[in-house]
Amino acid sequence: MAHDRCVDIPSPGSFKLHSEGPTAETVRLRATLEIANALLDAVSSQDPVHALTSRIGMICRGAATIYDYEGKIVESVGGAPTQLIWNEVEGSNQPELVLEIGRWHVMTRRVALRAGIHVIAIASRSLDTLSEIGGVLLDTSERFLGAVHGIQYGVTLRDRRDNEQLIASLHDGIIPSREHRFWIRVAQFHFTAYSPLRAAELRPLSGSAGANNDVTRLASRARSNDIPLLIMLRRAELESPAVISAILPATKQATRWLDLTASEYLIGVSAPFSALVQVPESVREAETALGIAETWAAVAQRPELIGPVRIDEIDLSTWLLSHVNPVQLQARITATLAPVNTEPLRETLITYLANNQNVARTAEALYIHQNTVRYRLGRIEEAIGLPLDFAPALANLVLALYPELGPSTSGSNVISTP
Repeated sequence: MAHDRCVDIPSPGSFKLHSEGPTAETVRLRATLEIANALLDAVSSQDPVHALTSRIGMICRGAATIYDYEGKIVESVGGAPTQLIWNEVEGSNQPELVLEIGRWHVMTRRVALRAGIHVIAIASRSLDTLSEIGGVLLDTSERFLGAVHGIQYGVTLRDRRDNEQLIASLHDGIIPSREHRFWIRVAQFHFTAYSPLRAAELRPLSGSAGANNDVTRLASRARSNDIPLLIMLRRAELESPAVISAILPATKQATRWLDLTASEYLIGVSAPFSALVQVPESVREAETALGIAETWAAVAQRPELIGPVRIDEIDLSTWLLSHVNPVQLQARITATLAPVNTEPLRETLITYLANNQNVARTAEALYIHQNTVRYRLGRIEEAIGLPLDFAPALANLVLALYPELGPSTSGSNVISTP
């Protein structure tokens, strides 16, 4: 890694960039060359954007900040009021600003990069410094930032291609004799070899199919949180909507990251596994878990609160129902609920089960008297020919209504109840 070095820039007054004639142009060219030389080492740094920002701040003898298009600070050095500067940028449509904030003299410029519009801000407590070299410094910084992002973009594309090829190979399945060879490749993406993993399947909460933008966004978020991630877009069948497939460590940090990601995506997660030959089986587990999440989301008031569905953490009823032929299951559900499939009996039964068979809470939820609830429950018992405190009868009704009850039977409030 190239270390920051002391940048030897002549004093601002010596540039005299506002002079006229050949001398002014010569001075401008000399200033541009010296600034370019001072910034050049940043390109070869392990963290070129940070190194570039440090040198920009050093040259203007103050502070430098690079913002992304949302105002998030990409890098910043110095003590300038970064939030106040961004407030001024955000409130203006001008590509460049020259302003004062407290004792700081500030210049900003919007620059177009592959990753979107960014803003470079330089600040100094010396007005003369920015007056003499501010424009040249922003010009040169813009070119170098563009070069750095171009290099990083190329590296990112290559890494993504390699990443997708690896996870696709694992999905297809590998033979045990190649396990060690593939762990070497997986470790290149910052995984710890032979440590437990999980497979995950994700679909946007919006209901749309997964897209390349989702893959890019998730990969970027995982990288910023130091989460190793193999990720790709795939279709289980040619005409089926695309989903996002991922493999990530079975760690607490990755668990928290998935929990946060579930505010935007439905997520199904496999049980932990430690052998890469288990990936195809684990992917099927994740697909099953995603199907459960989609079933719950269909009747949820707030699907973003469902959270990741982990196949090793679901209850037995959910697991059993997820492994039954859906056509046959629907036929049995219809037959089981036929005696009570009229209102208000069905509504009362769902609310009663969703409230843990508590008559008082059921009455409160339906805005009726408790005796009315008891009367309706009596009619339900007559219709099915069994008392509701008879365990097999109750189990049948819970299983039949499970798609509508979902995790609400465990105390969650994300599933809609009447």
